[in-house]
Amino acid sequence: MQIYAEVIINNKHKETDKIFHYAVPENLMDKVQPGCRVIVPFGISNKHMEAYILGLTDQVDIPVKRIKQIHSLIDDYPLIPGKMIRLIEWMKEKYICFYIDAIQTVIPTPIRTKSTSVIELSEEDYEQKKARVKSDTLLEILEYIEENDGSANLADLKSYFSDIKLDYFIKKLTDAGLAVKKQIIKSKLGKKIDKLLYINQNINAELSKNAIKQKELLDYIKDNPGVSITKLKTVYSNCDSSVKTLINKNYINVIEKEEYRYGETRVYEDKRPYLTEKQLDAIKQIEEHFKEKRNVLLHGVTGSGKTEIYLDLIEKYIQMGKDCIILVPEISLTPQMINRFKGRLGDKVAVLHSGLNEGEKYDEWRKIKTGEVKAVVGARSAIFAPFSNLGIIIIDEEHENTYKSEIKPKYITREVAEKRCRLEDARLIMGSATPSIESYYRAKHGELGLVELPERVNGKEMPEVFVVDMREELKQGNKTIFSRLLTEEILQTMKENNQLILFLNRRGHSTFVSCRDCGLVMKCPRCSISLTYHMNEDNLSCHYCGLQKPNPPVCPKCGSKNIKYFGVGTQKLEREFQKKFSIKNTLRMDADTTRFKNSHEAILDLFRSGKSKVLLGTQMISKGLDFPNVTLVGVITADTSINLPDFRSAERTFQMIAQVAGRSGRGSKEGKVVVQTYTPEHYSIIYAKMHDFVGFYNEEIKLRRELSYPPFSHIANILISGFDERKVIRSANDVGIFMDAEIKEYPGIEKLGPSTAPLSRIKSKFRWQIILKSESEDMLRELLQKLADSKYTEIEGITISIDINPNSML
Repeated sequence: MQIYAEVIINNKHKETDKIFHYAVPENLMDKVQPGCRVIVPFGISNKHMEAYILGLTDQVDIPVKRIKQIHSLIDDYPLIPGKMIRLIEWMKEKYICFYIDAIQTVIPTPIRTKSTSVIELSEEDYEQKKARVKSDTLLEILEYIEENDGSANLADLKSYFSDIKLDYFIKKLTDAGLAVKKQIIKSKLGKKIDKLLYINQNINAELSKNAIKQKELLDYIKDNPGVSITKLKTVYSNCDSSVKTLINKNYINVIEKEEYRYGETRVYEDKRPYLTEKQLDAIKQIEEHFKEKRNVLLHGVTGSGKTEIYLDLIEKYIQMGKDCIILVPEISLTPQMINRFKGRLGDKVAVLHSGLNEGEKYDEWRKIKTGEVKAVVGARSAIFAPFSNLGIIIIDEEHENTYKSEIKPKYITREVAEKRCRLEDARLIMGSATPSIESYYRAKHGELGLVELPERVNGKEMPEVFVVDMREELKQGNKTIFSRLLTEEILQTMKENNQLILFLNRRGHSTFVSCRDCGLVMKCPRCSISLTYHMNEDNLSCHYCGLQKPNPPVCPKCGSKNIKYFGVGTQKLEREFQKKFSIKNTLRMDADTTRFKNSHEAILDLFRSGKSKVLLGTQMISKGLDFPNVTLVGVITADTSINLPDFRSAERTFQMIAQVAGRSGRGSKEGKVVVQTYTPEHYSIIYAKMHDFVGFYNEEIKLRRELSYPPFSHIANILISGFDERKVIRSANDVGIFMDAEIKEYPGIEKLGPSTAPLSRIKSKFRWQIILKSESEDMLRELLQKLADSKYTEIEGITISIDINPNSML
């Protein structure tokens, strides 16, 4: 019986976003499975393309004669587990994306393939081929390919023959039958194999007296059995030839061994503490919810011991033979969490996050795939870890906006986790001191089990929070970025030899630069936003497109030297702190200081060691970190997000203050928090001062209900962008007319716009948006799918992005 594979072609286009059928050849019948990756002939030219098998069938609706055969299998095993295929199909529908978008989200970049064009000479005798060639250029190309064993990479040929029209001459060779152009598809990366060297004990022959270097190498290998060739080369340079001779003469044996590219520099031993009665009670409640197949929201104040609860549950699931996923929102939190989990679980833990290089990601992914580990700690993408026996998923700091993808598919990690748990009969815990309004609402209404830890471990007090009205500071003549109270507390903290954290959610030195004579503000020529001054580099930088330009000594418009730097970023904060308090040994943690590999870990290690008493930074330092000697946290300005045109601005402000305040007083000493603001009367700041999440929730949920914002509705943002402003405006209006016509079939859906987006230009692209609101997510998605299928998504030079329940309305 003929079996047919249902495949998705690796091509991002509306016309190829569907199932194609290919016959499974006899020689692959026992190897092909759903989830496998294959090479298939596609289109009229039968171009070899990568494809993913989603299913197998013996029934097709098209004439059998038209069905082509699979060319070959890329991998020896299915890359995508069967239940993950169901998740891919769900993501395509849920987030309105192509099949291949969802597939490539599940499979990390290093696992994917690359396609290479190769020119191979025909089997005809080389001298005969030369005799047939009349052109000197063709002869030169022919000789190059022959010298490369009769086969040459097209990219290498183009690099070598850069001054000629190579495609023309290659066509001449192929048309004459002298060469053939082939396409080779292979994985981007493979295993890293190291060769270990051992003395061959069965050889008694002596080396010649002149073989001094060989004798030296032999003695070293004898003293260091199993030394790798890589290591040997660091001790003896230019030893390749001598090693090869020793191998050929059988003086040494070579054993190949895979070397994993990711390795911890060190792992702290994690001593198992005694769980408190409240932690044990929380675990009991969680397990009761799990028995009823209900996922859990764990709401515990900062320092309440949520991580110990995670560890206890994970150990239990591993003992049951189950696999575990632990998600953290920031790369900066990953080293700390890895140390805790590896200290407790040993080598059963893998790591997946964007800070790893391609080779490290490849190795960690394969450890998970082959069952070598039982748990993975990572950022958002680790939700797709290819475990085959998933038992539990834990999302720490579930409220964080980093759990929302900003590229297709624009998935929400919480939703993907819940769907994966349903598909694989696993359990989900979402933990936070400041849960998202949507999650807490669901928990209060019984959709999630709610478990609460209202106190810190062992009765430790929450830090006292002082709110400083910076308007009063100005009236009193204090124009510095440090209020009088914060200054006093910093001096007292330093006197007591404790540590402090200063939080400011803006990097750079000054937030904008302006001419005081003509009023010109230095703006990004590609984005509708002012440039930020970075003092260390003495340049102006755009934090949206990455543009950098020299800091002008005079105004570009009027030539005045009277240029003023306004606002404050982390660079300026660090400089002003060092100047005011005469302390040079400070640490700064922001996007500028953490560009390099392991930089997060290096900064946090220095602070943990006590070598520096002061840590300044952005949101990277505001959550999850545990330093027992920190007794003071200063929030330089709490107003950065309050006035943004976004319905979540109050929620984000409360979360920011509550989370960073939770870094203080986690050890045996009492903690204090000083919050500086120009809007002390705002309810988000008032409730954060009292550590009162429930009070904030009750206030916020009333506003959400009145204005019909989530969780009482679902929102979609349709973003129309392009380089031609007129074309963007015209397309936005056309989409608006289309939506007006279609929306009549969907009562209850409200449309706002089209209008310019709050950030009207980014990376030289003009941006317009249309906002939709609806109580029914299904109706909203059905309407948006009609837009995705329409002609408006195919206009050249125009990009239409659809985001359901976006993180930001900017």
